Amino acid sequence: MAQYICGIDAGTTGTKIMIFTVDGIPVSHAYKEYSCKYPHPGWVEQDPWELWHAICEITPKAIAKADIDPKEIGSIAISSQRGTFFAIDKDWNPIEDSIVWSDSRAIKEIKWIGDTLGAEHYHEISGAAMTSLWAYAKYKWVHDNKPALYDKAWKFVNGQEWLLHQLGSEELFTDPSSLALNGMMDVKTLDWSDELLDAIGVSRDKLPPIKEPARQVGVVSEIASELTCFAQGTPICVGGGDQQCAAVGAGVIKEGLAEISIGTAAVMVAAVDNIYPDPQQEVLFSGHANPGKWDMEGLAYSSGASLKWWRDTYGDTEAAVARATGTDVYTIISDKEAARAPVGCNGFMFLPFLATQVSPYYCDTATGGSIGLTNGHDRPMMARAVLEGVAFELRMIVDAMQHVLGRPFDTILLSGGGSKSPTWRQIQADMYGCPVEVLETADCGLVGAAALGATGAGIYKNLKEACNQMVHPKNLIEPNMANYKLYTDMFEIFRDTFLTLRDVKIYDRLNALSIKYWG
Repeated sequence: MAQYICGIDAGTTGTKIMIFTVDGIPVSHAYKEYSCKYPHPGWVEQDPWELWHAICEITPKAIAKADIDPKEIGSIAISSQRGTFFAIDKDWNPIEDSIVWSDSRAIKEIKWIGDTLGAEHYHEISGAAMTSLWAYAKYKWVHDNKPALYDKAWKFVNGQEWLLHQLGSEELFTDPSSLALNGMMDVKTLDWSDELLDAIGVSRDKLPPIKEPARQVGVVSEIASELTCFAQGTPICVGGGDQQCAAVGAGVIKEGLAEISIGTAAVMVAAVDNIYPDPQQEVLFSGHANPGKWDMEGLAYSSGASLKWWRDTYGDTEAAVARATGTDVYTIISDKEAARAPVGCNGFMFLPFLATQVSPYYCDTATGGSIGLTNGHDRPMMARAVLEGVAFELRMIVDAMQHVLGRPFDTILLSGGGSKSPTWRQIQADMYGCPVEVLETADCGLVGAAALGATGAGIYKNLKEACNQMVHPKNLIEPNMANYKLYTDMFEIFRDTFLTLRDVKIYDRLNALSIKYWG
């Protein structure tokens, strides 16, 4: 009988593996960081082999750290990037680097799609607002700008099915949760929309069939066993898209529950039983990793990435302290530096739109910035302003989702790296004006992937049983309502600043300037 289960999160900036006991207690983990490529302004690409090589590098470390026999691992599943895709040949070899979910090259294509289909009709089919950030517009870009690549491709795949193939799966598939940022499904049927595909000239034959998550699709092959140290024959299963896995790992599998995960991006996911009316097209409806169910979702593409940008650009001092003390650099920035600053940073606000603004306004040309800076502001305030700025953008999503759902959330669960900081947790509770809850294991995407894999391998009877066994609440953080009032006043200025820059076309003009001189 299996004693352990494994989840892998093949993310944008790194891959992490975690091994759990079957009741959800982490016993070891390992992580490998890597980077994306930025060949032109707005373009984001990645070598898929980097993700596989990272899995091969960190898996032996995690198994050794756990001090277990790999044969005791009963299932493996992957949480992967959504909206990232690449072409493969019939031998499953990547033909070119992947186009990453945060890539914003398809500005012209989304305008054509809007003129051809109309935003309302597109939303009615896909459950998504119209934006160049979905893979849909980028597929048209490939079709129109790289016809030789399109013709050469056997299939276009997302990361999860390709990585599972490297582990030993021979099945061709994708799943609804992994396609949440593709914008190419009929959201009612959770299958490819032939109307949307036909509109951009992409054949269904170029895409894998959409099947359910939480299924076994093979076992670890002999070659993969040699490369990873997983035992040959270990069941490998479909996990899901990273944020749907995080929702499962937070126990968000029934309507009324919501979760915010802050990684490279931040995503808010609420489980829903139906697709609710959304005439303003504020949120994204897509398939849940809970088979046959839906979720409502809002996205902010540069949340953790904003803090990473601050670390890389201004954080040499914190990095040096972290190295000297053996402390995580983000703990130094968030809970030592930023924690010394006053709530609201004396009016200084950071606009964290480093890779556009997604929910609920879908401004493809938005860029980052700040407002309110004076010579009275210091380093701790600037660090805290990044944390608050991310929470301001997330407040836009919380308000939009509550508007569509028709009621406030009682509690919002927090996961991902952003949930590890006490300072950032309290900022979020105060920003949203409702309690936030953290879990024993903050890496909910890994918990969710492991739960989906264990369900697929038959270790659990269903996903509800898996969540009951694996999801462990830790503590509830109540909001400071005086801070909530201050943040609400600031939020109105934050939102109005963004909307004004959008409406007077400053972002569009900056984008045109960037293309003209640096593109």
